[in-house]
Amino acid sequence: MKRLYSLLAACLLTLSAVAQGTLQVEDLSKSNDVYASTNDQAAVRIRCHRDIPLSFSSSMDKTADPFNTNIEGTDSVYYIEFPTGNRYYGRTLTITAPGFFPIDIPLDLSPKQLVTLRIFDPNSMVDAGCYRMHRNKGIEEIKNMNYSEACNQFKVAFECSDVDSVENKANLQLADSLLRLRHDADQAYQMLDYSKAAEIYNIIVGLNSYDSFATDRFNECNTKFSSECTVLFKKAESYFNEKEYVKAKELYQKVLDRGCFQSPMVTDRISSIDRFLTDKKNHANVISYEWMKGAPLGIHIGKYNLHKAGGYFHLNLNTNIFEAIRNEHEIGDVAEVLMGFGWTIKIVDPLWIHFGPGFGTKLYYGEYKEDKYPDEDGKPVSLSDLEEKGDSEKVNAAFSINPEIGLTFKYSYFALRLTYQYRFALKKELEDFLGKHRIMIGVGVAF
Repeated sequence: MKRLYSLLAACLLTLSAVAQGTLQVEDLSKSNDVYASTNDQAAVRIRCHRDIPLSFSSSMDKTADPFNTNIEGTDSVYYIEFPTGNRYYGRTLTITAPGFFPIDIPLDLSPKQLVTLRIFDPNSMVDAGCYRMHRNKGIEEIKNMNYSEACNQFKVAFECSDVDSVENKANLQLADSLLRLRHDADQAYQMLDYSKAAEIYNIIVGLNSYDSFATDRFNECNTKFSSECTVLFKKAESYFNEKEYVKAKELYQKVLDRGCFQSPMVTDRISSIDRFLTDKKNHANVISYEWMKGAPLGIHIGKYNLHKAGGYFHLNLNTNIFEAIRNEHEIGDVAEVLMGFGWTIKIVDPLWIHFGPGFGTKLYYGEYKEDKYPDEDGKPVSLSDLEEKGDSEKVNAAFSINPEIGLTFKYSYFALRLTYQYRFALKKELEDFLGKHRIMIGVGVAF
């Protein structure tokens, strides 16, 4: 009886060994593959037909579980991350699958290295039956990028009595989609539409990562597309710098339409050009000569927009400021300088309101007795107000804050400004000298 049991056990072991299949490994790694890790980890990417589920273990790691698993076409793709360094030399990755012998793969990994492996059953065609044979042939043709022949194999598979109609329909749709996408991508490439071609080739690679032709074409199209964008952008920048804005905008728009990486900068450039052209069309910029009592030499620069607020600045002075600079002054000379700035808002075309703050200073000369100040013309009320008669060596300054408001009439190339200015003397005793009110008149051009 014991002899009989031993014989049965031996038979079972033999049958078990015969039932176990053997998987093979193909290294698909490329020299320029890189794993983008934050430290010095490496990664292994493993592809296998989705009908063969895989599990993993490592001789030097507590776990070798994938951190990500995707379905790409008919394959399952596993991603496993490993630490690297001298202590991990000699690592062995063991891959197991139901019905197959385990595979031991030596792994000596470098930091940020990406290794790609394909696991497959070399005997998948042997005694597979009609449907599985044609299905497997079709899948191999997809991997070999022969999409037309893959379609033929899946069509023949429909005639098999053991066909899995749902699976075979999905496989045929995949092969047919790849065939159509390849045609569309090649056509876009021949028409020099590298952006569209790269987009379609990228879709092909997503459906069939074995398609090395699509991968190479995708990289080539990206390079050519980037080069074209750079040429267009540089030419547009040249026109922009030369102030040929219409030509520049036309090229910037082409860069934007193509979706080039310079698009964010181009958007700002186009907005800037549109503002300039609109301002030019509406004569939004105004420069004018400004006159006021005490400071008849003035210039104003401002922007008067149709639909939003603008800004302005003016500077006013008199000729005595030049004598003060040369130190050629005497009692009674009054040097005056004023500046103002603010905002412009359209009331109704062609009338704008402008308002804002300002400040000014007036110089007067002489050594005055305590609590004595010049009159409006910068002279002492009487000579006895001075410590020493005729002394003009000392320079005195009176300061004021000057809020102002006014109207600007602008029509075509002509502009007329009228401004009321109130003066707040920082020293009350000098308010008569500074003057409490001023009217400013400006005439200029709009462009």
